[in-house]
Amino acid sequence: MEILDGFKKLRSDNIEIFPNIESVFERDLDKYREVLFPVCSIKLRGIKEEWGDEKIHLVQFNEDPYNTERVKYFNDYCKDNMIAFDLNNGKYKFKTDFEYFDLTEGWKKWFDKTKESYAKSKSDFVNNGNNFGIDKIQLGGKPGWWQTDETPLDFDGKPMEFITEFETDTICDDSCDKKIFLFYSPKYKMAVQLYQIT
Repeated sequence: MEILDGFKKLRSDNIEIFPNIESVFERDLDKYREVLFPVCSIKLRGIKEEWGDEKIHLVQFNEDPYNTERVKYFNDYCKDNMIAFDLNNGKYKFKTDFEYFDLTEGWKKWFDKTKESYAKSKSDFVNNGNNFGIDKIQLGGKPGWWQTDETPLDFDGKPMEFITEFETDTICDDSCDKKIFLFYSPKYKMAVQLYQIT
């Protein structure tokens, strides 16, 4: 595997771009389809051989920061700018209630812009092969934080393993510059995503 500036570059056999919902989530597919938009699936072996061929997934999300009712569904790993999943045989289970994604009337148009632009980008990939640089994302190393270091801690208080990062404004219209960071706990089989904006 090619090394570039201390990071591993993905090979095509380690990544699937715009995977189907069915290969990312284990159940409640209609609920996931409405609120989470898979960007890519990555074989964990691409980062550490001992992690094997199980896949972890980077997903785009756009929660409503103005819906204060969402707070009742927050936990240590699902809160403002952060969501988490249990990873079971390469598929995700969301670590809180789907009402985390409930929208206020004023936020629906922004959410719809994200959803529509994602669908357009996925179609562009399927029909024209435009991968938006997803095949060039870096694995491992250190995150390129835009703000302060927000590395999540596992249940033992240890920093989780950095997997990758991606600037989602290349595929989705969120009306801001947004970078999603993906972390993993091999001990607890948990994936955590958080984002920073400029």
